Amino acid sequence: MRRWTAVAVLALGLGLAPSPAMADDTVVVPGTSFPSTGTYLTYFGCVDLFHVGQAPAARLMSYDDPGPLGPRAVELTLPGAATAAGSVSMFSSVASAVSTLAVRGGEGGSTGVAYVWYLAPGMASGQVWSGRAALSAAGGWQQVDAATATYEWTRYDAATGKVRGQGGVATIDGFTAEHGDGPGYILAGFGCDGGTFGVDAIRTGMPGSVTTYDIDGWPVTTEIGASKDRVQAGEQVAITGSSVGRGKPMGATLTLQARPQGAAEFQTVAETVVPGADGTATATVTPEVTTEYRWFFARRGYADEHVSGVRQVMVEPVPAN
Repeated sequence: MRRWTAVAVLALGLGLAPSPAMADDTVVVPGTSFPSTGTYLTYFGCVDLFHVGQAPAARLMSYDDPGPLGPRAVELTLPGAATAAGSVSMFSSVASAVSTLAVRGGEGGSTGVAYVWYLAPGMASGQVWSGRAALSAAGGWQQVDAATATYEWTRYDAATGKVRGQGGVATIDGFTAEHGDGPGYILAGFGCDGGTFGVDAIRTGMPGSVTTYDIDGWPVTTEIGASKDRVQAGEQVAITGSSVGRGKPMGATLTLQARPQGAAEFQTVAETVVPGADGTATATVTPEVTTEYRWFFARRGYADEHVSGVRQVMVEPVPAN
């Protein structure tokens, strides 16, 4: 998960607000690898953007209760109070922004915060308006709309965090109607109570050109190899397997399945084979007849179940004396 080393980076990036897409669309995000800097996951302070605590732990989860876009989402755990984690999106117009996310609160619910950070017309160089709104979510999945929340507004010096003035309490619509519209960011996150929560279905953009980010698993493939392709009955063969995702070995346990010649189905012959340090799982087999082997990768929070290709080991008859 990304974060800023200085809040001033927000203000510097406002001139680079992306052009909106031409139509609504859905983008599948593998893990937390968002495709652009226009929207991504980050963490930020609960009191204000200038005081940030520890980074959260993030992992992909496959929940039993159905989420808004399927069972898989990212689960975030904050090590303590005072820090939130969630989405940040850049907009060319905060007054027209669409900014929602689906949140799965903990058993006792979850508390969070939303911020608006934008440049209004005629502001002094280096100054920005920042609005802060408290958020809450009960247990289970629900949509949270940051664009319609009510904010407390403060004018800051972006580089130092020094307060330059107060702007009262208003929604984004109400505040921009009085002070003018402009480019900016909207941030929305949870974890201010130090709890664990899920996030998915982040919707961001302008009316008619909203992108929905579906957080999903990583594409993972499993390869199979064999130390020998031809053996005599009872001779040992090492069957190897490796699951690769995001260009590197995943180090996942695998199950070896076999289908001897004449059998209709694959059967498990080695359950939960643990890979070595290089990410390769190895199982030793002693086929009595020609046999096909494959590896089974069980469903996990970060990837769907699948099987490798099939590797055949031919068993030759033992030579007669």
